[in-house]
Amino acid sequence: MMESTHDPIDAILAACGFRGPWKPLVATGIVNRIYATEEVVIRVAGDHPEAVNDARTESVAAPVAHAAGILIPKLLVFDDSRELMDRPYSIWERVDGQTLGCMTTDPHATPNTWHQVGRQLALLHTRVGRCDDPQGYLDEPERNGNLRALVEELAEGGRLQGGLAKEVLLLVDELSPYVQGGAEVCFLHNDIHAMNLMCTCDDELKAVLDWGDAGWGDPTIEFAQIPLWAVPYVLTGYREVAPDLLGVSLEARIVWDKLDYAMEELARDPSHGIPLGEFQRFLDTGSG
Repeated sequence: MMESTHDPIDAILAACGFRGPWKPLVATGIVNRIYATEEVVIRVAGDHPEAVNDARTESVAAPVAHAAGILIPKLLVFDDSRELMDRPYSIWERVDGQTLGCMTTDPHATPNTWHQVGRQLALLHTRVGRCDDPQGYLDEPERNGNLRALVEELAEGGRLQGGLAKEVLLLVDELSPYVQGGAEVCFLHNDIHAMNLMCTCDDELKAVLDWGDAGWGDPTIEFAQIPLWAVPYVLTGYREVAPDLLGVSLEARIVWDKLDYAMEELARDPSHGIPLGEFQRFLDTGSG
């Protein structure tokens, strides 16, 4: 058994009626510290500013998603009492598989995983019509309605060069009429990317992880961090379950959110690229 310098894992397991041995797992994110026995996974909120809030959001969202039949590990215990430690922890059913973002295979070789992600998102959006949240723990997914201001701020700060800034602003103006209100409101995972998907080496989705950003919003917000090449696979799976839920102008809303995400990344890292050509091709060819 390995000793933890941070967390009383033995005490947590004993208090909740589980047994070791346990070992720490390499965390794929920055919010939690993670440990596992053969049967369960223990997630302890870390020192990140959002860690405690995310843990509380998960405690509300995950049981509802699991009850709706979504591929998600079952939440067995959530403890925010601070009796054993000064931060919340949770215990989850362990699911065998690999994190998609950590797989060594070519990511383009996982079309079925992304197709199944689309089906799971559509099931989530159509099956969950209510999520009790008396403490207000759920997140509030929303679209940045003032993307132009962000682009102008980055241009003025030297993060976005003049010619590229003009092209981005032209795209913002082109998209703007299609992203203002009128969208369906659904229950969202709101953090879909390769590091939050567990699958097998033969391209089978096993679980959608990390529900710490869940809340109610426009379902196309789910596509903000999905690789653009994978979006058609996700949309195909989605439409098999909910053909019309995403509504009209979905390509414009998807590109708007992806452009906003790219701008946020650029604000953090000046070397981050802006794939305008890919965005325009997606808009021109449609979603299939």
